[in-house]
Amino acid sequence: MLIWSVLLFCGEGFAKSVTSTLVHRLLNTGYNSSDRPVLNENDAVNLTIIANALTLLRMDQAEETAIFSAEFILEWKDAFLKWDPAEFDGQKRVKIKEVQIWRPDVTVSTSIAKESLLDASERYVDVFYDGVVRQSVYAVYTNLCNMKVNEFPYDSQVCTIDIGPWSYTDEEVHSIPGKSIESPYTGFELYVERRPQFYLWVLLIPTFVITTVSICGLFIPTNTLGDREEKVNLGLTTLLSSAVILEIVANSMPKASALPLLGNFILAEIFVVAAGVVCSVITLTLHHRANTRKWKPKPWMMKILGMTGSKKFFLSSLRRIEKPKKGATALLMQSSPWAEFLTSLRSLLSYLDEEEVDRLRELAWLKLFDRLDVVLLIVFLIGNCIVTIVVCSH
Repeated sequence: MLIWSVLLFCGEGFAKSVTSTLVHRLLNTGYNSSDRPVLNENDAVNLTIIANALTLLRMDQAEETAIFSAEFILEWKDAFLKWDPAEFDGQKRVKIKEVQIWRPDVTVSTSIAKESLLDASERYVDVFYDGVVRQSVYAVYTNLCNMKVNEFPYDSQVCTIDIGPWSYTDEEVHSIPGKSIESPYTGFELYVERRPQFYLWVLLIPTFVITTVSICGLFIPTNTLGDREEKVNLGLTTLLSSAVILEIVANSMPKASALPLLGNFILAEIFVVAAGVVCSVITLTLHHRANTRKWKPKPWMMKILGMTGSKKFFLSSLRRIEKPKKGATALLMQSSPWAEFLTSLRSLLSYLDEEEVDRLRELAWLKLFDRLDVVLLIVFLIGNCIVTIVVCSH
């Protein structure tokens, strides 16, 4: 047992001695971490950049930024970090601290913030016997992303990630797979497609339901008397709720010249409700004036609204309105003792007849405006459905 322990200790010590000797030889024989690792100053260092792992953490639509964590694998060849594995017990790879060797100052030029998980003094790189150096850069980036939200919430975004050395030109450090010889940067594209279900259930469908209920409330009589005043209050309340929803959408979107698709839908719903309120106010005003000023309904109104089933009722009502009953003619001479009684009776009959005429007139207008409400209800419901279908079709 003692012999095996001694051999194991000697083996570990020998391995550490080989690695330490190799690192000492590589770094302490005139190596300068500030010089580019090329034998000819006119040669460029070929830098390979690989996006090994990229995770999207959050997208800020208002700020037009994308926050993601990424690991970039950087590979280049250092002409001064080579050795013969046969001289070092077949060792082909060694780990060296980043700060001890030359490395390209690679930055993500499209980012505005970077949070590294490890300090540079604590990170290591892999150095191979043929001079290939492999570095792993893992950090959290806040990247600028020009968002186009015209089709929100059915939009998809493409964020460009430009990464490359900051202090070197393309003639000094050539990034691969860079296509432009004028820029040393390598570009990656982050494609993000939104899942619209949340916005459909939280914003679009509730807005559609609120608008539909408001339209029904605007054009369906609230009681048998046909009062319309409460309809205006309902319409104004709906406008307020729609405006609040529109503000929620606007606050979550970047301040752009174009309104997103969902914003256009909510704005269209606001106009639908506003038009319904205007029509309700107009019908309320006309109905009120028709009753207070004792307008006579015209037969052509019935034809326009398709009230063929009420034709006989309207014709009889219009005749009574246009030709109200006249008081009974004097059957007796003024000198008759019944003259005073007959005068009072004629006044009473005339009053009752006028009341009947007013009742028929109000009933006629009530039926006309009820039919008008039904027509407007159908028109606005169809318009609301068309607006919703146009939005959902995208």
